Amino acid sequence: MIALADCNNFYVSCERVFLPSLEGRPVIVLSNNDGCAVARSNEAKAIGIPMGAPYHQVKRKCERNGVAVFSSNYELYGDMSRRVVSVLSHFAPGMEVYSIDESFLDLRGVSDPLSLGKRMREKVRKWTGIPISVGLGRTKTLAKLANRLAKKDGMGCLQIDEGNRSVLERIPIEEIWGVGRRLGIRLRRVGLGDAWSFIQVPPSSVRAIGGVTLERTRRELAGVSCLEMEEVPQPRRNTCCSRSFGKPVTSLRELEEAVSNYSVRATRKARSEGSLACGIQVFLSTNRFREDQPQYSNSVALSFDEPTDDPIRIVSNAKTLLRSIYRKGYFYKKAGVVLLGLICGRSRQSLLFEEHGDGRRQAFVEAMEEVAVRYGETACFLAAQGVRRSWGMRRRNRTPRYTTNWSELPEVRFST
Repeated sequence: MIALADCNNFYVSCERVFLPSLEGRPVIVLSNNDGCAVARSNEAKAIGIPMGAPYHQVKRKCERNGVAVFSSNYELYGDMSRRVVSVLSHFAPGMEVYSIDESFLDLRGVSDPLSLGKRMREKVRKWTGIPISVGLGRTKTLAKLANRLAKKDGMGCLQIDEGNRSVLERIPIEEIWGVGRRLGIRLRRVGLGDAWSFIQVPPSSVRAIGGVTLERTRRELAGVSCLEMEEVPQPRRNTCCSRSFGKPVTSLRELEEAVSNYSVRATRKARSEGSLACGIQVFLSTNRFREDQPQYSNSVALSFDEPTDDPIRIVSNAKTLLRSIYRKGYFYKKAGVVLLGLICGRSRQSLLFEEHGDGRRQAFVEAMEEVAVRYGETACFLAAQGVRRSWGMRRRNRTPRYTTNWSELPEVRFST
């Protein structure tokens, strides 16, 4: 038996943990630069705010209905996710963290998984304040469907069996994990409109429509496990760090600050997995939606002479690449850095005449990273990253980072 634990309206739930007055109120959380609605409470869904709706289009509706609007607080959400995962890890020896708000748990050998799922919900809510839904099934795909129905019906915890026809007939073909809209259209053309009719078709016929991946989905729905638990996340082959600017950027200095920050963040991702980068790519672009402005976009890549995880070296190369593609007279909206060809640090092969093996340099970088991890990114950073960073994301309605920043801890005040 496999369980999928999924946090309900995760970003909204994180905000409600520290602002209980939001319970029962419509709430939405916006994307980078306060652009689109990326999380909605059930109350916000009920008044007709669609997922991904640009805020400027629903602003008046939000004001009329008293919707609480928040900017994304990724530091808070990431920390709350780690707390939820920590609680869930007590319930099963094997667990795969699938996303920031979803985790698969291996309940093999559990005599009463449904009761365990209910205890799981209670414990996570009590210890973290985050409500979760739990779906149970013999495969990952069945657990995913069970979770979806548990949320939809408000049951909180649900188990689906591959032979439960009445339940599977309720699931449209497009809502099956791994199918989607385009494949759903093709399947409906041959008379397959729900999950039950889908698993009645021979696997060979399904493969003819959507290949081996779709056949694997069909077998999963029929109770045959084809997707293994990935308890240890696979290291990335590439890692990207990119953001849209809070305002149009024209100067090379501001672009260099942004690219330097993205380079450091991308390097930290690689270092956290013990990886080294074999190359780097830098890109930038203007706002393609502003037809009244001249448009320009470009990218350039470079291979390192040896793999590295040195942020100083990576920042230096990123700035050099940026200068080669920067053009004056444009209003830039976005820039980014991609570290290419990541390999395991243990498999590094040094040069015969190594230029970047200075032990003092490595000790300095490790000390700098340790300070940044312990006291926050603003406690220790490269001068190239800048101080003011006026190009940063627009997050006017961001709540405090209650759990990760000493100066933003929640306060409790008593009146006498």
